[in-house]
Amino acid sequence: MQKLIDEIKKTSGDMARRGWAESNGGNISLRLNPENYEYFNGFQPKSDWVKLPMAMPEIAGERFLVSGTGRFIRNIEVFPEKNIGVIEIDESGEAWQLLWGYEPVGAPTSELPSHLLSHCRIKEKSDNTSFAFIHTHPNSVIALTYAVANLDTKSLSKLLWQSHAECVVVFPQGIEFLPWVMAGSMDLGRATADAMSRRNLAVWQFHGICGCGRNLDEAFGRIDVAEKASEICLRVMAAGGVKQTLSDTQLRAIAANFNCPLDESLFD
Repeated sequence: MQKLIDEIKKTSGDMARRGWAESNGGNISLRLNPENYEYFNGFQPKSDWVKLPMAMPEIAGERFLVSGTGRFIRNIEVFPEKNIGVIEIDESGEAWQLLWGYEPVGAPTSELPSHLLSHCRIKEKSDNTSFAFIHTHPNSVIALTYAVANLDTKSLSKLLWQSHAECVVVFPQGIEFLPWVMAGSMDLGRATADAMSRRNLAVWQFHGICGCGRNLDEAFGRIDVAEKASEICLRVMAAGGVKQTLSDTQLRAIAANFNCPLDESLFD
């Protein structure tokens, strides 16, 4: 369990130092492997059962390490017991209770619906091998949603693939674009979960990005590459616009070289 706490401390510190987690922005969750459950044997629950907005039987009985609502990401590495907690989902998938953390009192992130619904899809998509989900506010990704008109999943994916060749390898399925929806809402949770059933990254217009992975390193790395590509794209715009770019043939060649099948539906 300490290894997971150290992992979330490192990731949260990296997010804060990059300026992606201002104030209480951004949140992190890890679906725990059952081998970590033993750590909590004998713990008395710290809350009553709290009903979820909808039943999620796919994650019934599972436990999650989740950043807290109103807590600052930058403080996780300093005082994890105050800023993260472990929740347990009941056997029907309809409610959660707190087992550990959020000292002295607190609750999971307000984006919990997006996290849990996404974990349902991620678990299914990955055949139970992906455990991490991050939502954060990278500057360039957000700026790009203001700077480029008429963005959609196809245009955003191609734009980032062509801005930085590494993107083809890191997210060959592309990156989902979600038009603005109210933060913390079930509508956003459902849209994000739907996106995660197809891809490993989803941009929330004017707000931020979500990424998933087998662990926090993988989820963070995907977001980091998308942010760098967005920054390159914005610099090119500021320097007078695109004069040349990677062709579809070159993108496919990169993907073939690294054995990363592209989502062909994203090509014209």
